[in-house]
Amino acid sequence: MGRYVKRLDEKLKTIAKASYPRYQYQSFMTGPEWRNVEMAEELAAFLRENNSIFQFPYFRQVADLWRVFYNSYSVAREYDSAWNILTSEYMVMDIFITLFTTLEMIPKGLISLILYPFLKKDNNSEMQQKVAAYFESYAQDLQTIPFYDHHYKENRAALAEAYNSCENKTWVDWFTWKSLSIELWARRWISKPLSYWFHQDTNIVEPVTDIIVKYRAEGVNRKKDAKAQFRDLLAQANGQLKDHLSDDEIGQDLEVSIVDNEVYARKKMDNSQEQESSSTYVYARLRTPRYALFQPVIRALADQEIHVKKIAGQDRVQVKCVVTGSADEDAGVEEQLEHKIETLNTRARATDATPLYTYGDRIHDKTRQVCLFDVPVMKLEETLDEFDEQGAEVRFIHNF
Repeated sequence: MGRYVKRLDEKLKTIAKASYPRYQYQSFMTGPEWRNVEMAEELAAFLRENNSIFQFPYFRQVADLWRVFYNSYSVAREYDSAWNILTSEYMVMDIFITLFTTLEMIPKGLISLILYPFLKKDNNSEMQQKVAAYFESYAQDLQTIPFYDHHYKENRAALAEAYNSCENKTWVDWFTWKSLSIELWARRWISKPLSYWFHQDTNIVEPVTDIIVKYRAEGVNRKKDAKAQFRDLLAQANGQLKDHLSDDEIGQDLEVSIVDNEVYARKKMDNSQEQESSSTYVYARLRTPRYALFQPVIRALADQEIHVKKIAGQDRVQVKCVVTGSADEDAGVEEQLEHKIETLNTRARATDATPLYTYGDRIHDKTRQVCLFDVPVMKLEETLDEFDEQGAEVRFIHNF
């Protein structure tokens, strides 16, 4: 890390204590929260394929969620004390989500065991597709809205109307609606106190992350011109970012912005060249959206040669990839998947990234695995490029 970035980072940690720095362990303790999002996506996909909701692997998914919880804590402990992690809001939220999801899924798993011999494995019905659409919407909402702010009452009413309007309902539809109705009712009332607590003025955390970036204005001598060039490129990055916004997000303030006009320029001379060919380096503190949009932000900035040096005052960040295998002439699906993961880990280590752990969805385990990495921020762009080259899908950057 350059000396100027280090000095700027230390300065921001002092003058912007409330908004700039986060703890390193927080990147890793978001694992259970986002595994919960994936579980909703996986259930939606399972139902879309006309599988009965009572064929879903509830027990195995719960077991894997607890493994993610344990692995997240284990990795976080590499960066902070047990006391700081165990007493943090992140630990409270992880415990709540994991316990809540367990209490939600275990009854459905038990009911599935009882009904398994009597109900068909498939359920190609209109109501089934509406339930799948709800879980897809729920998973999408969780990427931008905390679970305790979800509109459970309204969605329960909409599903009730959908159930009553459907013709040719099956017994699976009836059991599905009854269990989902009770589940949404319980979620609503359990979420109310959490929503109240997190919306207190002292507990509100904006869904943004501050980063330090560096840009080299090659051949530019005047600091004023270098700063203007940087602002122009940032505007282009924001234009590129708009291509990733959904219809619901377009009206929101999701641009990357300069914080408090904190843009600094530093001229660097190359003794082996003439002064006219020297460069001016621009450093800035930017505010970016969190969650799913952070990845396109990083890529849009990189396309404009604006490079991230610090994320929330930290040097490491967790990155999640999905690796998919397919059969070929030389190897089966499982062998190819294992080989792709090994290759991905090797390429990650070449950028100083550390492979952490993997897990599947217990439905497509032989063809699909989720892999998590501890990545140095200064090599984040390089690591993402390596993942792209290996055909891995970068799903999420856990930006605190």
